[in-house]
Amino acid sequence: MGAAFLMATSSIGPGFLTPTTVFTKTLMASFGFVILLSIILDIGAQLNVWRIISVSGKCGQDIANMILPGLGYFVALLIVIGGLVFNIGNVAGAGLGFNVIFGISPIVGACISVLIAISIFLIKEAGNVMDKFTQAAGFVMIILTVYVAVGL
Repeated sequence: MGAAFLMATSSIGPGFLTPTTVFTKTLMASFGFVILLSIILDIGAQLNVWRIISVSGKCGQDIANMILPGLGYFVALLIVIGGLVFNIGNVAGAGLGFNVIFGISPIVGACISVLIAISIFLIKEAGNVMDKFTQAAGFVMIILTVYVAVGL
């Protein structure tokens, strides 16, 4: 469930919405078309990749290594680098969130979010704790998004 909430809420985070809003305001319908096109291409690519992985019964890294030796390790490296970059954005977004909610410095807010993340990883049952924390944070995020969208 935690992974599902994480995937469901990843597209409504500040690292996605802020630049999307700025570009949409500037480029208007042209950018809307680009978003639509990228969604269609993403769905096609995801369906193709998952179909290949499901039918083969192998890990994506192993399939890539079968196609071209070393390619799987390169893809894994790209995933690690991407995870690092996106998580830097998540920490920055959390800092901005603390700034908006509590009026504290975004740097202090980012440090608080980092301390929360580190404290979760220090717990022996980190997998269960992360799953529960992600579900709770995702639920709160969805409720707040509905609140903002409806304009109560």
